[in-house]
Formats: sequence, structure tokens, C-alpha cells
Amino acid sequence: MINLQDKVVIVTGASSGIGASLAELFSAASSKVTMAARRKEKLLKVSCSCSCETLVVPADIVLNTDRRKIVDETIRKWGRIDILVNNAGLGMYGDFLSATETDWKKLFDINVFAPVLLTKLVIPVMKKQGSGIIVNIASIGGLYAHSDKVTPYVASKHALVGFSRGLARDLAGTGIKVLAVCPHLTDSEFFAVSTGADLMAPLVEKTKKYMESPDKVARGIIDQLDSERLVVFPTERGAKSYEKQRDI
Repeated sequence: MINLQDKVVIVTGASSGIGASLAELFSAASSKVTMAARRKEKLLKVSCSCSCETLVVPADIVLNTDRRKIVDETIRKWGRIDILVNNAGLGMYGDFLSATETDWKKLFDINVFAPVLLTKLVIPVMKKQGSGIIVNIASIGGLYAHSDKVTPYVASKHALVGFSRGLARDLAGTGIKVLAVCPHLTDSEFFAVSTGADLMAPLVEKTKKYMESPDKVARGIIDQLDSERLVVFPTERGAKSYEKQRDI
């Protein structure tokens, strides 16, 4: 595990789930954490459980002004960015034909374009430093179709993994590492706020016993920040699931 003391970390989607757990664990490892999400009250609550200094930045990552705010305020406060965790994301469940063009664009804005464009703002800072880590939180669904009725979501997460692969090649030799993290199903409010949540609820209830906790997933991510692999599975369950179903 890398030494995280005094590292400056940005975590998007830090108000709940994996993002909140990551913020707390980075802080426990003596990192300085910028926490970004739309819900200021929830961010402040998570911040109160962090043991080291944090910066709360209420932001909607689909807005360019808010992405710039996240980066600018982090630089203004700490002067550098060591790790960017693109964690904020949205799910979608439903019949393929029922998904509208607006649904697809909203999903890709959050799951693909926001992390791509935020990364674009952060890379010049990391290049100047000569080091950094870009962590893209994808999904097991970024590697295979893990369920029916999730075609748009699977497509968006495959795109994020593909972005990670291409970016890693482009950044070779710069000192900047790229990781595509593919968690298994995680027990968080993600499913409750996803598009099609009502339709998905019975399936979520049925699979809840197989889900990982956000804390376990976050710990697995932090433990593998020094991994030589590009695609990282935070837990053994995710790795085994991929090996069994990789051709789907």
C-alpha cells in the first residue's frame, strides 16, 4: 500500500456509498481530501467523520463551472492534486426500447463525460508535479453484461473502462497512473436513486445478500492504488465473478 500521508485527494460522489467510505479512509490515512457532490448537508456529515483536514465542495460534476470549481478550490487550498477519484455515477434499469435519448445522454453525461472532462482539468496539474493517480470507478458491468435490462448502464461503464485504457497509454512515462476499478454489486443508495429504481427494487432485494459493503470496497481500492494492473477488482468476489462470466 502506498504512503498516503499528506496526499491531496479529490473524491467525487463523496456524500454517500463508496465515495463517502473512500473519503473517510483516505482521511484516516492522513490524506487531505476534497469531497465533491451535489448534497452539501450530506458532504458536511461525512466530513465530520473524517479525522484529517477536508474541503467540502458542493458541485454538480456535469457542469463545467462546477468541475473547474473543484479543481481550482483544491489547488487554492493545498497547491497540488495527487489522486483524483472519479466515483460519482448513475445507474439505469429498464427495457432497452423504453430508454429515451434524453435518458442515454443524462447517463453518459454523468458516467462518462463528467469524469473525462474533470480528468482533463487535473492532468496538467499532475504533469507539472510529475506524478499522480487517476482512479475511475467503473463497475463489473464495465467488463461484462452483469444483468438484463441494464444496456445503457453497461455501455456507459464499458466506455469508462475504455477511456481508462486509452488514457493509460497516452500517459505512459509521465508518472501518472490510471486505474479502472470494477466493483461487484455494492450495498448503497446507488440503486435507490438510479433511473428505473422502482422496477429494479425486487431484483435488488433478491441480490442484497451477495452485495459488498461500501467500506469493504473502499478498502480494497485503497489497498490496490499501487497495483501494476489497469483493471482492479476491489474484492475477491468481483474477480471471481468476472472469471466466470467474462464472455457475457
